[in-house]
Amino acid sequence: MKKKNLLLYLIVFVASTVFLLSSCSTNIENNNDSIENKQSRQSVLSNLVDNLILPSYDNLLEELNSLKSEIEIFNGEVNNINLSSVRKRYRDSYNAWQYVELYNIGKSEEINYVLRSNTYPCNKTIINSNIELEINDLSADNFLSYASQGFPAIDYILYGLDQDTNKIIDEFLSSDGQKILDYLIILTDTLIENTQLVTQYWNNNRDLFINNNGNSATSSMSKLINDFIYYYEKGFRANKIGIPAGVYSNSTLPQNVEAKFASNLSKRLSLSSLSSIEKFFKGESFISSNINGESISSHLLYLDATNQVLIDEILIVIEKSRVSISNLDDDFAFQVINDNYKMLETFDVIQECVPLMKVDMMSALNISVDYVDADGD
Repeated sequence: MKKKNLLLYLIVFVASTVFLLSSCSTNIENNNDSIENKQSRQSVLSNLVDNLILPSYDNLLEELNSLKSEIEIFNGEVNNINLSSVRKRYRDSYNAWQYVELYNIGKSEEINYVLRSNTYPCNKTIINSNIELEINDLSADNFLSYASQGFPAIDYILYGLDQDTNKIIDEFLSSDGQKILDYLIILTDTLIENTQLVTQYWNNNRDLFINNNGNSATSSMSKLINDFIYYYEKGFRANKIGIPAGVYSNSTLPQNVEAKFASNLSKRLSLSSLSSIEKFFKGESFISSNINGESISSHLLYLDATNQVLIDEILIVIEKSRVSISNLDDDFAFQVINDNYKMLETFDVIQECVPLMKVDMMSALNISVDYVDADGD
């Protein structure tokens, strides 16, 4: 009996010792994070916030306010000319959205900003019901709520009520026309309000975010880069290309393309999304491509000059992806239906960057992936 107790004691002692040594080793490793490393990361964060994130949100807010103004004009006088102006502002606003979607962090994550702004395909049944019931509160936290608001819902109202523009005008002039217009205004106002909340968050928390320059799982750099790669995998690769092309299902899903009803907008949005990814990686200013600051790529070089090979590989794949997307039809639904092979080829090209970013880059940056991927890639 005494021998068993002694053996149990030794096992517990050894386990405790190993745990303490492991903890000490981890602490030493964290403490070895140099001032220079932190300064490099802080410079990266400063450039990303000041020259990419804040200007991107300001631009989106400006576009959304212009959209609201055109809707108000259309509300005063329903005709084809004013509808055309609303549609243009919608397309420009949706394009501006592509430059902020990847920053799903802080207030954006808290209010489910991405889900509220760009859940597609939208739910036409819920949208029509909301219009009929004159729903003016879209704050519910559930998928049906997300799928009945944001840019996809605006897309449906402006382009999806009928294939014939003249018949859409008739809808706005019908007895329920004012209900449709009121819901369009609510959709736009909600986008503006949510964008204002997120923009205010970044302005108020700029210094705190930039000064959180460590390398732990809760540091700004770790969170931002994880969100960046998650967006590349899911928001860009899967949602825009893979899902409509049937990569994850037994058949193609052309109805699941982004901007389904606008018909010739999906390629433009995908190219802008890729541009936002490239700008983030290179630290290229949102305002001007001639202005480059500290970035993921420059921090990789700071850590090890041999990382230039990895940087070049990533940029080569980004350019290959741009060429492949450019060769697709302006309407991805048309592309899927008529020649899905090109969509699948584009997916494969985009996929080449996933291991480069998610494995090689993360390893070079000493950052762990903080999300679970069920795609097996």
